[in-house]
Amino acid sequence: MSKVAAVVGPMSSGKGAVIDVLKDKGYICLSLSDVVREHAKEWGLELTRKNLQDVGDSLRQKFGSAILAELASSHILKDPGKKYIIDGVRNPAELVYLKSHFDVFTLGVTASSEKRFSLMKIRNREWDPKTREEFDELEARDRGVGQEDYGQQVQRCLDMADLVIDNNGSLNELQESIGYFLPKVLGL
Repeated sequence: MSKVAAVVGPMSSGKGAVIDVLKDKGYICLSLSDVVREHAKEWGLELTRKNLQDVGDSLRQKFGSAILAELASSHILKDPGKKYIIDGVRNPAELVYLKSHFDVFTLGVTASSEKRFSLMKIRNREWDPKTREEFDELEARDRGVGQEDYGQQVQRCLDMADLVIDNNGSLNELQESIGYFLPKVLGL
């Protein structure tokens, strides 16, 4: 059976640092967000965070809340002997689906909204919000405030995590936490 690590957390919380460590340890990254971006492009939409949230919600509403995890799982089923990271989990049904089909450890990463907005500005991806107001609006939606069950529910996913790493310190402190916890929980 494949070893699967699902990484959850709000926007710009430091999930990428965890994923980089796991990739260095031989894990293959499957991003649910890549599936969403592919559909957004097919639908002719600009790659903004709001559009990506809308596309993810639309897919979950139309095909079921676990659809993105189901699509990513097809890659795991094709090559079941490998180790995988699932990135971009934003709905609890995705975690439930993954846990029912694979040996999954869910790792959460979190940080204050101030730190995450600062990191987002440094990261400067084209689809990231540029103002604090825009960030706060997308952050609330991402965490599940006022969302339907098929919508963004990152806070509920964090609540389901087997382990949550706090990333309110320096990058070095995050890397130390990753170096401490990952060998214990994933046997790296």
